[in-house]
Amino acid sequence: MNRAFAAIAFILGAATSALFGQNFDAHREIEKANKQTLPAAVRQIEENTDVKVAISVDAESFGDDAHAWSNLYIIANRIVGAFSDVGRDQVGKDAIEREVKKVVIVRVASTEEGVVELKNHTVTIRTSASDKAMTVLQNIIIAALEKALNTGHPPPTP
Repeated sequence: MNRAFAAIAFILGAATSALFGQNFDAHREIEKANKQTLPAAVRQIEENTDVKVAISVDAESFGDDAHAWSNLYIIANRIVGAFSDVGRDQVGKDAIEREVKKVVIVRVASTEEGVVELKNHTVTIRTSASDKAMTVLQNIIIAALEKALNTGHPPPTP
């Protein structure tokens, strides 16, 4: 009986360490996102466009998927690239400053397509955060921002 108990304890211990390892990896990626990735992206957007935009993550949608969290670095780079492209001139910078105060990144199921929406001064980026989604994300963000900023508010007339 002690032998059976020892075997069960060993199996439970191994399973607990495997689960802890996954959560530890996700926790590590979350810490990296909060302390490095997102603040760096905010600074880069401000340097490139002269506009301060807050970036946040819907943590609940990312859950404990360490791989999705690790792709947040790529997502942030795509966001920086898109804002830099849209804000490459004064017209774009003014539009971003007028219309965008915050970016929220939401993870969706891998079967859903990425969607970018600007509403109430918030750009919501819905992405599967998968490796495949990362290849097209910047173009999706650029197209959505250009459309939202150009069609929502025409340039003021002098």
